[in-house]
Amino acid sequence: MKLTVQHVDGLRFLATAGSNAAVVDAAPEDGGAGTALSAPQLFAAAIGACVCEFVTNSCRLHDIPLERLEVEVACEELERPRRLGAVDVQVSIEPPPPEEMRRRLLGVAKHATLVNTLARAPEVSIRFAETSPEPAEGARPESAEGK
Repeated sequence: MKLTVQHVDGLRFLATAGSNAAVVDAAPEDGGAGTALSAPQLFAAAIGACVCEFVTNSCRLHDIPLERLEVEVACEELERPRRLGAVDVQVSIEPPPPEEMRRRLLGVAKHATLVNTLARAPEVSIRFAETSPEPAEGARPESAEGK
């Protein structure tokens, strides 16, 4: 998987993956305009969406009636270093499934891709992209004829 995030203006960014896009904007208290989810909110939303996907698919595969599914995600915001701490995910399904199926669906939710990712932290590498060196001042570009 690969996606691109580009600066739009202020503290607003556009994330694109293929033909899909999402706008991200910092909260006003962080200097943004608050016109879209902040990056931490988008992170929490991605966890919720991932859990929803796994639970919905499990309901579909096991013919469990599903009229409504909602996942509420609450994240503890920590400082020094600034990060999200505890993540609490609450799943609501209508009609409520039997207790045994609830246990199974919670097991499925606990194995959602992003939940697994948080449980087994990935290595994160951050670096500057490779760029072509700028020609020295006064240097002439080589032409195919001069070779």
